[in-house]
Amino acid sequence: MDGKPENPTKTVNAICALLPDDPESAVSVVTVACAAAAITAGLDDEATVDGLRAALETMRGAGFGDIPRKGVH
Repeated sequence: MDGKPENPTKTVNAICALLPDDPESAVSVVTVACAAAAITAGLDDEATVDGLRAALETMRGAGFGDIPRKGVH
């Protein structure tokens, strides 16, 4: 890493490549990581949930939504 910001898509893909293969385990890992990052940044719970919801909507709109979701009937 040379100190320059990475393309956000490349960053997300690199993080996803490090996650466990089991989707539910992967969600558990990133949920805890997200919570830790939010606490470290001093965000309140409402701002964190709003940010996560916005990220979900944006990513689904960018093609991640093509993946079937559990709990959606």
